[in-house]
Amino acid sequence: MGCDLGDIITKNKIKLSDLANKKLGFDAYNTIYQFLSSIRDQYGNPLQNEKGQITSHIVGLFYRMTNILETGVNPVFVFDGKPLDEKITVIKKRNEIRDIAKEKHREAMEAEDYENARKFGKQAMRITPEIVKESKELLDAFGIPCIDAIHDGEAQLAVMNEKGLLDGCVSQDFDVLLFGGKDLYRNITISNKKKANGKSYSLTVSPEHLNLQESLEKQGLTREKLIWIAILIGNDFNEKAPKVGPKTALKLVSKHNSLEDIYKELEYSPNYDYKKVYEIFKKPDYKEVKKKEIQNTEPNLEKLTSLLVEKYSFSKERIENTLGKLQKKEKEEKAQPKLSRWF
Repeated sequence: MGCDLGDIITKNKIKLSDLANKKLGFDAYNTIYQFLSSIRDQYGNPLQNEKGQITSHIVGLFYRMTNILETGVNPVFVFDGKPLDEKITVIKKRNEIRDIAKEKHREAMEAEDYENARKFGKQAMRITPEIVKESKELLDAFGIPCIDAIHDGEAQLAVMNEKGLLDGCVSQDFDVLLFGGKDLYRNITISNKKKANGKSYSLTVSPEHLNLQESLEKQGLTREKLIWIAILIGNDFNEKAPKVGPKTALKLVSKHNSLEDIYKELEYSPNYDYKKVYEIFKKPDYKEVKKKEIQNTEPNLEKLTSLLVEKYSFSKERIENTLGKLQKKEKEEKAQPKLSRWF
């Protein structure tokens, strides 16, 4: 799931309220994945309604987007398009891991080993075309624009951010920065409590702002060398060089002026086209988008209520109570036209 640059990129804690009136692009698949993997029952199964429909993504999107809109953020969702050929191998490996996890989840359930059932159930999660379709339908009712990227959603977000169409990008992954995005926001679509990996306790997490230029200056890097680091430690398009982590990669790119020299020092001959991978990050594929295509509109509260209650069997009282807060916010903004965030 992206390239782990956490040890290199500078993170600044912020409050959600700091994002008011900003137009932010959300990595759709990354966001939906978070909800599908975290909103599950005690046995590791995704939430389902009485009809057997999976609703984890609907629950997550509904409550989080309500909160996001109340904060005053103008969200735009960008969905992945057709994967690049270089990513096919990674996707196949991920699917194999999910297949194994699905079988282990079944075995854990039969053995009444519910701790492992929860762990493997989360790992077995997939984003299906139906989940994508349902997510877009809900976002449309919220008045939130959806854009389909040519290939990677992070690439589309990065260029939109670089062109000034977006004030920043929302994702848990760091790839947006590799593609040239200027401002990345993390921990925006998750709760303030996050389960520690492999542990029974939770950690407190805060929203973060990561600025590309600030991080490059602090590490004495260029974006080109940041891409070299990503290639060395592995990413969605190539495997990592042996025994090279982020800190080692940082030392290597600081010492050398070409990837070829680094590979010589490592005595490693990559079996992938690292020059092609570099170009994927450096010159990402991008679909031209006009401002009017990412114009937020007012949420259709009647459509939202009908969709959630009739299609997904949500409690009408709970939906109306939640939307009532958003409706109050909308009325307040209408009373202040100069501060309207829809324009």
